[in-house]
Amino acid sequence: MAYVIAVLFAAALAGWAVHVRARKFPGSLALALLPRHAEDRRPLAQARANVRSLEEIARSEESAARSALALAEQNRERDLRAAGQRVAGLEKPGRGKRLGALGELTLYEHTLVKKPPTGAACTLQLAGLRVRFESGDSAYYLYVLEADGNPERTDYPRRTGEGEEAKGFTEDRVRDFADAVQRAVARENAFRATLPEQLKQAQRDRELLEQDTEAVDRARERHAEIQARHKDSPRLAEARAELETARLEWRRHTGRMPPP
Repeated sequence: MAYVIAVLFAAALAGWAVHVRARKFPGSLALALLPRHAEDRRPLAQARANVRSLEEIARSEESAARSALALAEQNRERDLRAAGQRVAGLEKPGRGKRLGALGELTLYEHTLVKKPPTGAACTLQLAGLRVRFESGDSAYYLYVLEADGNPERTDYPRRTGEGEEAKGFTEDRVRDFADAVQRAVARENAFRATLPEQLKQAQRDRELLEQDTEAVDRARERHAEIQARHKDSPRLAEARAELETARLEWRRHTGRMPPP
């Protein structure tokens, strides 16, 4: 059964190939298929091939130019979007990246957030904060003082137990977190000191990007130039004229006009 199906499929393919060939070279099957008529078919086949080759070159060049234009536009949009995000990030820095956490405190680039087990979270701006570590009998204490001197204390119970039964915090761990907060405060103070100038520069950079359309304009001009060159191509026009002549000659001999 499989052999019969394969034979039928092969026959169908062969029949389709004959049909296509007969349409390209109308008149008679012998003229379209037999080797002895290869020279009769050659002028029409060669003229078609010349046109197809030039058309393919034109399509390829236009496609490459169109892709280059799209890429230039995408790059400009990407740069504008990044510049806009830079300005927005300086205008409203927000929390910034998460830098770490310990107990109720979570440290971000620009803020320190305290979320107690009950009640609402408290957000402290890092700029101007002061941090103090103290050690008590049963806990370690991390004091965060705002610029107005208002203190916010966070308790870290001392570590008890061993292995999986261990609870609480070691002194080193609390001190390390306090140091991380102090470093973040120092960076934030430096950031805030230069923020006005950074914002002005970012706004200038964005304005320059908005005005700079050179890369896109150059790609658009290149695309238009290639389109115009191929539209008015003398080589393609000549090849098409030769194909039309070959088609007319074929019709003169066979009485049938072949497709382009």
